[in-house]
Amino acid sequence: MTVHQQEGIGMKHSKATFIGLGQMGAALVPPFIDAGLQVTVWNRSAAKADPLVALGAKVAADFIAAVSACDLIIVCLADYATSNALFHRDEITPLLKGKTIVQLTTGDGREAELGALWAAEVGVNYLDGAIMDYPTKVGGPECLLLVSGDRAAWDSCEAQMKLLGGRMTYVGSKPSSANLLDGSLLTMYYGNTFALMQSAAMLEAEQVDIKDFKTALNAFKPVIESTWKRTIEAIDQHDYSGKEASIHVHSLGVQSLLKRARNSGVEHSLLQLFSEYVDQTAARGFEADELPAAFEVFRRKG
Repeated sequence: MTVHQQEGIGMKHSKATFIGLGQMGAALVPPFIDAGLQVTVWNRSAAKADPLVALGAKVAADFIAAVSACDLIIVCLADYATSNALFHRDEITPLLKGKTIVQLTTGDGREAELGALWAAEVGVNYLDGAIMDYPTKVGGPECLLLVSGDRAAWDSCEAQMKLLGGRMTYVGSKPSSANLLDGSLLTMYYGNTFALMQSAAMLEAEQVDIKDFKTALNAFKPVIESTWKRTIEAIDQHDYSGKEASIHVHSLGVQSLLKRARNSGVEHSLLQLFSEYVDQTAARGFEADELPAAFEVFRRKG
């Protein structure tokens, strides 16, 4: 490691252990190796470590050796149950005291909170995170990762964690924040992507080139982004009033889209669902309000 690399990464964690070498877990390792850090890897199927060893990683002989090797441990496994089965053992917890664990395993907010409680009990510095991009993007300037938990733990490994993506973002001390934001962003991801495919099917049925849709969509983005902004503000302020387009107007718009899809002979359940949400919003007394009023349909009751 050069002097410049040491200064840029800091000396708190000059080495790291990676637990879990699936497609995403394995993608986390090369940025650390490229930065000159000492890297130890462990996976239940040891053969998955071979490509990383060729890059310069050291494979741990067993799990005990893996967690003993470094003070920074980055975990990316199939689920929290698998992770807990490895870490929540009497012979393991004493080895973890004072170390920093960054949990990047997929789960829900409750599991993240329980992970933080366990860490506090055994003396572990704990962060919980979510990787918001594909494995091939890890380490790149546009890769977004979210991390939350103890601020001191984040401060101790911020430079190292930012090796994983230029948009690595600390989102607060609440352990579940990264996990919950992950769920929200993925909901947006699936909603928008399925809507795009619905649109593409309707265009194909009418012999409109999908490339023309791309051109039109690029021009329409400011409308979409301003709608997102307006919706977030309305929900935050609990104020759905406005003079742009009422729920009644949106109902007519969605009904028109539903009719077009039916006439084109394509799958239209998604648009039917939109229509039902708008109708439910109107039935709750929000017919004169704007589209963000549909939030009331989604809210937890009671």
